[in-house]
Amino acid sequence: MSNQSHRIYRSIISLYLLVGVLLVSFGCASRPSPLLKTDTIIQKRPKVFIIILDALKRKTLMESLDSLPHFTEIIKGKDRSYPYIYFENVLVSIPSSSAPSNTTLLTGVYPCRHGVPSTMWFNRKEKKLITLTSFFQRRIINMLEKTKTDTIFDYARRSGKTMMGVATQVAKGLDSRDWIQQSVHLWGQAFMLNLIKDRNPIPDGAHLDRGTTKGLLSGYMYSPIDGLEGKLRVDGDIPDLVVVHYVGLDIFTHYPRRFMVKENWTVDQIQKWYLREVLDTELGKVKAFLKKNKILENTLFFFIADHGQTRIIKHLDEKNLAETLSERFKVMGRPYSAKDADIVIMPGASTKVIYIRNGKNADWTSPPRLLEDVKPVVDVLINVEDMKTCLNTLLVAQHPGERNEDTKTSDTFWFFNLSVYRQSNRSDNAFINALKPLSGLDELVGKELKAAYMYRRDFHGKNTPDIILINKPGYYFAPDKGKYAHHGGIYQDDVYVSFVISGPGVHLFSDHPHRITHQIDTVDLLPMAAYLSDIKVDKRVDGKNWLLKVQ
Repeated sequence: MSNQSHRIYRSIISLYLLVGVLLVSFGCASRPSPLLKTDTIIQKRPKVFIIILDALKRKTLMESLDSLPHFTEIIKGKDRSYPYIYFENVLVSIPSSSAPSNTTLLTGVYPCRHGVPSTMWFNRKEKKLITLTSFFQRRIINMLEKTKTDTIFDYARRSGKTMMGVATQVAKGLDSRDWIQQSVHLWGQAFMLNLIKDRNPIPDGAHLDRGTTKGLLSGYMYSPIDGLEGKLRVDGDIPDLVVVHYVGLDIFTHYPRRFMVKENWTVDQIQKWYLREVLDTELGKVKAFLKKNKILENTLFFFIADHGQTRIIKHLDEKNLAETLSERFKVMGRPYSAKDADIVIMPGASTKVIYIRNGKNADWTSPPRLLEDVKPVVDVLINVEDMKTCLNTLLVAQHPGERNEDTKTSDTFWFFNLSVYRQSNRSDNAFINALKPLSGLDELVGKELKAAYMYRRDFHGKNTPDIILINKPGYYFAPDKGKYAHHGGIYQDDVYVSFVISGPGVHLFSDHPHRITHQIDTVDLLPMAAYLSDIKVDKRVDGKNWLLKVQ
């Protein structure tokens, strides 16, 4: 869950508390073995569950299996005979924000194509902020419709599959009758429970995840959708594809129990505790339902996360950054409108983006001038007290011809050599010379993270920011100092996750366990899930089906 989302949740906390008080008494609502034949897949048609475990770090699940009986049975089998497929090194969209990461997961394309680069950004043409947070959770759907991007649900529907989504952020292609959302009363109760148990007005993640399982199996109170039980009762079968998003681990890692904070627990310890005490039990309920109804033996499970999580070393003062910049520039919201402002500072965590208006044309759609518009902003912000010690580097939007490069050599961003510029006389020439190829970002943070590659596939067109601040690992713009861990960065703990394919149905596709160590991206989930689900992907996607190389 992003920093922006937590800010919105806190702003409406009174509403949720009131709802919780009123409603709490009512309850919650590889190419496999060469012997594999395509007709076997079609004949068996395994039921597929994609389980998104929000914020689960790389390796944490597999390292915890000894204490997770239900996960172990699904992944390895009771007799440890399941030929599971384990991708150990999976990169998420960078920076690791919930909305773009989840959208990439379920569309198989990068943000520059699906149009969701962040939870919130600035639309230059319309001169307004675009936010994806809404009461009815339809704004991602609207954006995907605008960019004509299909999801796994769209492909499944055209392939004649039945579907269900539970608590998913991305639901384009799902009929409203098959989309079970987390309801207001469930969140109201979650706020109340954490306030009572831990004196913290943040939703209780465990309560949300228990509600998600209830929604999956039997639906929510006041909802016409009655989950898998209803589908089985009415249709005589459960859907072919079920996508479930457990969001509680993310919230819990942001705000763990007070005793964990007091005892200085690591993020790994916190997440392993939550897996053991909460999520393993919830998976057990799903497994029990499938066993009872003789469905389990023909199921496949995909376990994957949308991003990781990092312990916060220091909370940076977002307000001080905005106030310092507002002493020199007209900052939108302080108190200027977009029409009159010089710059727009977006909320951010480990990274933060800034939009700059072209001062000569007084125009938002024209690119700002490097020396006259961008350099003055850089000069001010790198002298902000926190930025003197916590800022790692900057990216500056690149436009053809700014340094006499031609169109062929242009890139999305410049990598700004911050250390060299700090030691210079900060002249115009020093600024120009500090602009280096974006590949310099890979040299700074490590080539294996593919940060430059990812940033080329993030923002698109007129919505590309002019400056991106990238803090050092563990340094976050998190105004709530009670937050223990965060994501939103470009470093290993934030951006690496694991991906496991298993379940009894995996025997249809693999005859022995596979541990894949080479790096893939979460964008690859869709083509692999489609391959094992007999779903035809009839549009170009960015993801690759690595299972074709699994022997």
